[in-house]
Amino acid sequence: MTNEGTSALVEALRQQNAAYGFCSRLLRTEVDDDALARLRTMKLPADTGNGHLDAGYRGLCAAVSAGGERMRGDLAVDFLHTFIGVTQEIEHVAFPYESVYTSPERLLMQDARDEVLAAYRAAKVVLVDEACEPEDHLAFELEFMQLLGERAADAFDAGDEGACARLLETRRAFLEEHLLNWVPAFAADVQRIARTGFYRALADIVLGVLETDRAFLADVLDDAA
Repeated sequence: MTNEGTSALVEALRQQNAAYGFCSRLLRTEVDDDALARLRTMKLPADTGNGHLDAGYRGLCAAVSAGGERMRGDLAVDFLHTFIGVTQEIEHVAFPYESVYTSPERLLMQDARDEVLAAYRAAKVVLVDEACEPEDHLAFELEFMQLLGERAADAFDAGDEGACARLLETRRAFLEEHLLNWVPAFAADVQRIARTGFYRALADIVLGVLETDRAFLADVLDDAA
């Protein structure tokens, strides 16, 4: 691979890592004043080539631009309504846990949680969780993907292409075996349940990030095989 090709690969990988981190932060907890201020100054891509990403970024920009003084409060209420639930029936809540979407009775702390925790431990990843959420929370799964990618980029920069490839294979396996196994249904629920365009847009962005990463990993790993 040429130096130009190498630089493009690492840059694309770091962009994917940043996208995972962006989504993880917005799904972990309510948007605070600092996050909202950053969103208002952030320049998001206009044409990524992925339909979900483009729709999501447009929707997010529109929601942030239209938001007034009450935006933070409105988003906090919608976060509670969409992802936690208060008074509505459970079918009207998009619980952000893999176990809920992969267990017959839609329960927490099921097989998916154990499998995800095993994947974290196998990769020697420890995620900081101040809220004591189950390990299969979507924010943690996305952060795991970000961390694997950061390690892969660092390995590539250090000249260890073998380690980079192994880390990317681990990321692809987690993407296929976990995230793509439940996030499409979760995102559809968010689109149905969320009251603000902000979180409906975020659902599109998460799907687009997964689809883009799947294509990226196929290009990198299958071409190298």
